[in-house]
Amino acid sequence: MTTYVALLRGINLGATNKIAMPALRAMTEDLGYTDVATYINSGNLIFRTPKKAATVERALSGAIADTFGLTIDVMVRTDAQLKKVLDDNPYPEANPSQLTVAFLAKAPGPEAEKRVAAAAAEHEPFAFGDRCVYVNYSRGLANSKLAAQFSSIIGVSSTVRTIRTVAKLVQMSAKS
Repeated sequence: MTTYVALLRGINLGATNKIAMPALRAMTEDLGYTDVATYINSGNLIFRTPKKAATVERALSGAIADTFGLTIDVMVRTDAQLKKVLDDNPYPEANPSQLTVAFLAKAPGPEAEKRVAAAAAEHEPFAFGDRCVYVNYSRGLANSKLAAQFSSIIGVSSTVRTIRTVAKLVQMSAKS
């Protein structure tokens, strides 16, 4: 059995894409996954299954469409992959509420790094990892052009979590 963390893109943002966490857990259990847990209300799902990650992504996306009528991108990582994201953090001294990790649905194209560099402000250092991008929004995300348009700039679907959330998900997945 593999422990996975599924990161759902764009749910429970204001009035859009509403999914209650108890209903999400029940849907996930109905797929046959075990030790299901969620963390906060933004689509962080931890569970165990022997299935491959790509199969799990398709199954979750399909079940969300069938159950909630929503088309949601789902990024799945093993607990080991998520721990590596945390361990590889290039900005360990950053404010954990301002350092984000964008989890990418697939590897970005060869021009992605140039596009991010063009959009990032001088005070927004970034680093590409394995299907992820770290961005240190040292002056906050609220007024950042990069933060506002990240998925379109990077060119692939992504979902963003703070490094604090990543750390909590690593901690929770180690317990399952």
